[in-house]
Amino acid sequence: MKRKNIPWDFYSMIMIIIYAMLQVIRWAILPQSMDIYYHLLTAWGFNQAGGYSGWDFWQYAPLGRAHIYPPFFHIILALPMKLGISVTILAKFCETIAPIVFLLTLWFFIRNNFGKRISFFVILVFSSSFHFYMSLMNHLPATLGLIFGILCIGLLLQRSLLRSAILLTLCFYTHIGVSWFFATAIFIYGLLDKKFTRMALKVIILSFIFSSPVLYKEIYGFRFISALGFEMKEANTYQINVLNYVLAFAGLILILFKEKKYRIFAGTFLASLIFLIYPYRFFSAEGYLPVILLVGFFLDYIYGKLQDSQYISYVFITAVLFMSLLSPSIARYTLDAGAKGGYKIIFFDSAFLGMLFGKGESIWFPKDYLPASRIIKDNSGPDDIVYSPFNLVGVILSAISGRATANALFPEISPPVTGDPYVSSKVIIFNRLDDNSLTGDITNKYGLKKIGETKTFILYINSRCLEKINRKSASLPFWVTSLAGAVLLLLYLAPKKLWRKNI
Repeated sequence: MKRKNIPWDFYSMIMIIIYAMLQVIRWAILPQSMDIYYHLLTAWGFNQAGGYSGWDFWQYAPLGRAHIYPPFFHIILALPMKLGISVTILAKFCETIAPIVFLLTLWFFIRNNFGKRISFFVILVFSSSFHFYMSLMNHLPATLGLIFGILCIGLLLQRSLLRSAILLTLCFYTHIGVSWFFATAIFIYGLLDKKFTRMALKVIILSFIFSSPVLYKEIYGFRFISALGFEMKEANTYQINVLNYVLAFAGLILILFKEKKYRIFAGTFLASLIFLIYPYRFFSAEGYLPVILLVGFFLDYIYGKLQDSQYISYVFITAVLFMSLLSPSIARYTLDAGAKGGYKIIFFDSAFLGMLFGKGESIWFPKDYLPASRIIKDNSGPDDIVYSPFNLVGVILSAISGRATANALFPEISPPVTGDPYVSSKVIIFNRLDDNSLTGDITNKYGLKKIGETKTFILYINSRCLEKINRKSASLPFWVTSLAGAVLLLLYLAPKKLWRKNI
């Protein structure tokens, strides 16, 4: 077989199919992310409000707090939940398809704009980081934002102005950090490639106009944000694939001074520096995408230079084995929030091996969560509030049982005033590992009565509780968000000749 006839698409699709199969096998232990419960509970809150709510009344209930998270993903979740789809099935489905849709989008973008061979190498480098792969499941709105952003850049390169702007707009309505990452990448690309300067600026300005409502909400809500989120354990725990960064820098130098066709890769890398304030996001999650692009480019470049060498087969096989199997990384870890932690070398840290051997922790315990949620439903009404001393437990069981909670995830945004969650909550959930003397004092103080237990949880009812959820009406009813979505869709699908001359 001649090397120019190598079936690169076939090799790429084999890898994608393998990951799809591994995702299906992983179904039983999904959902693995705590974030999905926040998103499910927020979608439930939207359904209670009848549309998008700018006030989070379903967490820190009954007080609530400002809600500035972009709404697109939650609006998408709200419809199947309204139709009665199980929240656990919905969570499993989202975490199952997210990495595969992202991978297909990335492959499609690289293949259509830069060629079949480099698209294979990009997919190969994608396989080198298990933690980036896991972030695609754990950070679902960010993953959806990455998909929109990649498609946006693809249309930018094809000079499809309005469609590119609409996709960047969807980024802004999906995830704060990812949207600014792509807007910055497009701006830098416009500076690096003069042929696209005006187009890049037009895409950014048009998307800003379309996104002005959500941008105003975010800017207004920044005053409620504390630095607490950057002190969390996840923010200080990350993995660095040193060799890939070396190769990425080599690829960056080549692009800046020689292979200028790929300057959009350089733009994404320079833009990813905005994630540095959150090292986990920069090294192990969304900020790692440009590294994948640059290393994929560099491997393709080396292959092109050596393809007539008698040793090219050995070089190729070595690259495949290293990226998909060995893939060592340096991991920073912390023992608890705020601890300095340390560093260690992890071998065999690839996405392929991580998925094959089921690496990663799962927080899905159906033998505890489902019975506990039934107890909550049987002993409370739809307007009652639940609480657990452990925030994550309170939010998980609230999302599954369809109740507001006095707990909250993402505590960067606090309520305007504080209250006593034991007074305002109808159902209290303790963990069996909680200090017995402390829980005993609380149950006596508030007159709590035991209503059920599971292997892990003990549930109590507060019969004295008179507080209810302080439900707010939607800031934007679903019919308004649906109309806005329909308008954007019609603009996106409109023939180019109807709008090209007017922009």
